[in-house]
Order: sequence, then structure tokens, then C-alpha cells
Amino acid sequence: MSARELLSNAPEVTHEQVWPEPEPLDTAAKLKPWPAGHLLPPELEDYALAFADRLCVDPGPVMLTMLTAVTAVTNGRLWIAPDRDNPTWLEPTALWLAVVMGVSTGKTPILKAALRPAWEIEKELREEHERAMAAHEAELAAWEAAKRSERGPKPKRPIPERLLANDVTREALADLLGNNPGILAYHDELTGLFKTWSREDKAADRAFYLSAYSATPAPIDRVVRGSTFVERPVLSLLGFIQPGPFRERVLEAQNGDSNGADGLLQRFIVVTAQERPWEDERPAITNEERERYHGLVTRIWDTLSNGGEKTLRFDDGAQDLWRKWENQTQRELRNPDHPEAWKALLGKRMGLTARLTAVLAAAWGEYGPVSADTLKRAIALVLWLEPHARRIWHRALSGNDEPVIKLARRLQSGELTRFTTRDVYRRKIAGIVTASEARRVISALAEARWVLPAPRERDAWVVNPRVSEAT
Repeated sequence: MSARELLSNAPEVTHEQVWPEPEPLDTAAKLKPWPAGHLLPPELEDYALAFADRLCVDPGPVMLTMLTAVTAVTNGRLWIAPDRDNPTWLEPTALWLAVVMGVSTGKTPILKAALRPAWEIEKELREEHERAMAAHEAELAAWEAAKRSERGPKPKRPIPERLLANDVTREALADLLGNNPGILAYHDELTGLFKTWSREDKAADRAFYLSAYSATPAPIDRVVRGSTFVERPVLSLLGFIQPGPFRERVLEAQNGDSNGADGLLQRFIVVTAQERPWEDERPAITNEERERYHGLVTRIWDTLSNGGEKTLRFDDGAQDLWRKWENQTQRELRNPDHPEAWKALLGKRMGLTARLTAVLAAAWGEYGPVSADTLKRAIALVLWLEPHARRIWHRALSGNDEPVIKLARRLQSGELTRFTTRDVYRRKIAGIVTASEARRVISALAEARWVLPAPRERDAWVVNPRVSEAT
């Protein structure tokens, strides 16, 4: 006899006897809390934690945004050679970060806080360029006033030094990368960039970005100015995107007949967050925390801008650990039970580990042989990030189950014990605003036995009291 029949025909039977065991709903990877005081230097971590507490958001996205912002001052200036037995393997510090979060999650304040030190350095660079331009104009005027027989080479116009770019074309970005060691391009919304990459007439843009990730030479063809060649582009990307648009890109990446099969999306570090309830009383962000973070970025810039390019290498202990990590990764790659989407992400693991190691080494001020402790931090960060990738890619491929999870959590809280489909979309519970979406979500919950049809009432549902046991 079904649970519904028992409820209808045997009211004397207790709920514990008739309610079925609810099945787990969220089969995606569980996200781990940020391991405070372990991975990042305190100048960065303290500021990120304070900022996250002030905005009532999880610290993970703030941490990764600020760590990626550091690459604005390391790109093209710092490299790492992770394998002493393979001298051809050289990785830049370029990181591509996509923060996958919903609307009104504080993305703009997070981005501004992370990039502020780089903006301040760029302001100083602009002032230096203005002084250089004034000197150039005077030198040029003297050159033009001199007799032709007494003139030397024409003075060259000084090129402004840049660290950042925002919403620029491929051609403009190529010019920046051709004139600078590296660039960090940032976007409030990555959706537009991803859509551009999806267009057939923008295949050249997609190819250029792939080259800029791996610092391989990239030709740029222009109709008016002709062709140019960027010898060694080093590009970081930083931006936010909502789950829906990211799902479209993931589905595209699974289509072997499309441009999405080139592994470009898998180059992104992806990070998301659990929702945090709003707190009326929140700690203030102190000037000391902000200034310590700014001081960290400035110290890295001073070290790398004045000392020329640096290439990091591992000490003996770190090299042994690297080989063990590589062996483990290769065994996982060859596991036939892993889906192809996950194997594609695993294929980027070692390169990402090397890049994170270099950025962390700079953040911790370790420019000599890289220690095993720094490599351990990078590996721990990769392992902390992988559940984020698993969750985001799983949900993108299996459909948008976010409303299902949100409504399930409301049921677990005890707010609802009995409701109708109309209640859900009229009251906009769990953000559901249409009847069709409400029916889809409730159907999923019913299939997992979180809710059952209410006896003798049409389109009404009762909540399984055992949902508190479910995950």
C-alpha cells in the first residue's frame, strides 16, 4: 500500500510508520568552508575575510578574486619551471577566474576592492607617462629645430605601461599585450565575452585568447593596419557570470562539433558560494586591513618591476612532491569511470597547480627555490576548488536544480508543512515565479519523496516530516 493510501485510509497509523525515507537531492559535490589561516598570506586573507563578512557572502569568491588580481603585477614578469627534467615546460602566472554567482551578490564591490591596488599603480604609471611625454615633446621639438645634417634618429614616442584592461576588443588587447609583459582583463559580466567566443565570425578572437592563456605567439590581422605579431602574450581574465549563462557555455563545450570543444572553458577556475543570511550588525572593514592588502600588491610590484623577469624553480622537496602529485593526477586521468568532462578539467590540473604555486610564491615573498610548503598550499587550493568545478559543471549538465535545492531547504527549515502549487509561485517561494516552474520543482521533490500529494485535496502537497534526515 502506498504512503498516500495509508494516510487516507489508516489515520491511526503514525507518520513515522508511513512516511518513506527521502532521497538525497543535491548529488553535486559538497563545498568545503574556506580553510582560514592556511593558504594565503594574512595581508590578503584578513582583508578578504573582513570584506566577505561585511557583504555577508562566502569568503571563497572574495579570496580567489583578490588572488587573481595579484596577477596584474606578476604577469609576464614571473614564470615557473615546474619540472627540472623538462626544461621546455614554463608556465606564466596567468589565471582565468569565473565567479559563478547569482544577481545581487556584491560582485562589483568585490571586484573594485580586489583591483584597487592595481588601479593605484596604474595611476602612478600614467603620471610617469605624462612626464615622459613632456620630455619627449621637448626632445622632439629640439630635433625638428636642428639642421637636417645635425639630426640623429627621430625621438621615439614613449609607450604607456599598463596592467589592466576592461571590455576591450581583441585588437586593442593585442596592442596592450604587445607593449606590456602581461595584462589582467576584468569584466563585471563574462557573458558578453563568452557569447563573442561562440560566434563563428569570431573564431580568430577565440584562438587569440587560447594563445594568450598559454603565452604562445599570436598573429593579429587587421584590415586597415595590416598584420602584427604578439611574441609572448600573457593574459589573466577575471569576471563574474550567473549560473544560467554559464550553463549554456558548458553545454556548448560538450558539443564535439562546436567551437566549445577546444578546452577554452576548462581553462577557467570556477568558484561559487553558498548563500549567507543577511546580518544587521556586521563588522567594519578597517583601514589597516585594506592598507596591508594594498601594501602586499605594491611590494610584489616593486620586486618584479625593478628586477627584470624571474623564473621560479622547485627545491628538492618540492620537486619530489610535484612528481607525486603528477603521478596521482595521471592515474585519475586514466580512470575509465571518470566522465569526459571531468577528464578535460583534470587535464588542466598540473598547469593550474604550477601557476597557483608561482602566484602564491610571490604573495608569500618566496622568490628563491620554491619550497614544498608553497607547493602544498597550491595543491590544497586546487583540491579546495575542485568541488566547485564538480558542482558547477554537474548542475550545468544535469539542468538547473537550484530552485529545487532552495525549496528543499525551506522545507527542511519547517516553514512549510502543507502547500499548494499556486502557493509556491504566487508567493515566489525559492524564487519561483511561474506555474510551470513550480510544477517542475515540486515534481522533482515528489520523485525524491520529499513531498507527497495531500489526501483529498487537489494540487496540494504535504511535506515529509523525515526531510530533516535528508541531505
